[in-house]
Amino acid sequence: MYENVYRGLLIESDGIRHGYIVPHECKFEETRLEYADYIFSQTFFNAHTHLGDVVAREPEFKDLESIVGPSGYKHRILKQTPVEVLRKQIEIEVDNARRNGTSHFLDFREGGIEGLRAVENIAGILPLGRPATMEEAALMKVEGFGMSSTRDHSFEFLEELRSYAKRKKLLFAIHAGERDCEDVEKALELDPDLLIHMNNCQMMLEEVMNREIPIVSCLRSNSFFGLLNQKCYRELKKYDLWMLGTDNAMVSSPCMLDEMHFAAYILRDDGSIFNAAIRGYNIFEKKFNAKPGYIIFNRRGNFRKTTNFLATLVRRARESDIEGVILPVQ
Repeated sequence: MYENVYRGLLIESDGIRHGYIVPHECKFEETRLEYADYIFSQTFFNAHTHLGDVVAREPEFKDLESIVGPSGYKHRILKQTPVEVLRKQIEIEVDNARRNGTSHFLDFREGGIEGLRAVENIAGILPLGRPATMEEAALMKVEGFGMSSTRDHSFEFLEELRSYAKRKKLLFAIHAGERDCEDVEKALELDPDLLIHMNNCQMMLEEVMNREIPIVSCLRSNSFFGLLNQKCYRELKKYDLWMLGTDNAMVSSPCMLDEMHFAAYILRDDGSIFNAAIRGYNIFEKKFNAKPGYIIFNRRGNFRKTTNFLATLVRRARESDIEGVILPVQ
């Protein structure tokens, strides 16, 4: 037996296992003894962020186009913000979220190459570039591209960028179905590797699922913009390639505990929410070499008397319940 270990039970997608965590090796060892001194969970994967717009935090409650459209509030603020200031604010947000157990962030980087500089070498951030031209795309050192709706770009440019991504074996992700179905058909013509939202296009969910395209939902963001849609979420939560993200850092923290707490009261399905918060590792681990760690929850606060560990984690756990977060050495 190792010294300096944490003994407890590990919450997994299909149940719990008892054992101990060896911190310096970042590994869980199962035992026959039923320990419950601590509660363990895999760290979370935030499958969709816009971390840079934290500099525009707490905007007024307005419609989607006014806030995040190409000429909206968010982009006006981003254009005025020096990259050094942007980077500092992003580092603060990421550090806080990682202390709360979210270890990776699939981040859509606005601002072209300059925007990528703002997150360069920040631990846990997996950036997707957003070029304005094919020349800029060729200069980006990224594992993929993260584009906004087909409404916002020349479709000819998107087709060319998608073709380039396929040749270079790069990920191609795009927003679609956030407010209606009007941008979904065009998005699917691009044969994307990942779709963001699809919360307001129920009629095309089956086609997307049959094509096995992963989908990310961001419920707090949808709520902020008045775009929550229970019918779509009820279908999405059953989808094996469904993930959760937090979207715009100006309206939602990038902490997945916060997103799960909110989602729990909309979806009423703790298991599906938990799975969606960790599933990004199954989908993207090879692409990004992103490996999860472990969150160690103490039994002094919210886990003190609970008998439903999963529900407590999804609905209630917070930073004061976290004894530590152990991450693998990359």
